[in-house]
Amino acid sequence: MSTTNFPSAPSWRRALLGAAILALALAPGCKKDADSTPPDDESGLDDDAGGGEPDAADADDAEPTEAALDPSTFEETVNDNMDDVGECFGTANAANPELKGTIDTMFTVGPDGKVSEFKVNESSSLNDEGLNACITEKVKGWQFPKPASGEPTTLPFPFNLEPG
Repeated sequence: MSTTNFPSAPSWRRALLGAAILALALAPGCKKDADSTPPDDESGLDDDAGGGEPDAADADDAEPTEAALDPSTFEETVNDNMDDVGECFGTANAANPELKGTIDTMFTVGPDGKVSEFKVNESSSLNDEGLNACITEKVKGWQFPKPASGEPTTLPFPFNLEPG
């Protein structure tokens, strides 16, 4: 595995902020007319009885749309799966009680929300081959929200691990 230079903590945070700004700029906007009014009758049905566009009442019944991948949803998904990392660290820590440090990683999330590539920086302060292999195996099964752009998205994440 080749050594890759990963950004320091302040730099990766700037990268995440930049990715968030880019995602917001590329995300489709929602615009509501200022003069929109509710239907005159209480039924909430259009006058054409079923034809045409759905009215406001139909919008309440719609399924919520899934959040797009951005730094916030990315971090939330990683945190939701932190038990996997804890399991790997627990196993490695049992073999080496002195194990602690940071594993600097890069996730590439494909258009389908699945991890298409995961890299561990070999110069991380915590570099245990078995631990890295375990985390890599677990991460490959994680499901993230789909990138709004429909393109693979690469984001850094540092795992700060120490016995607890």
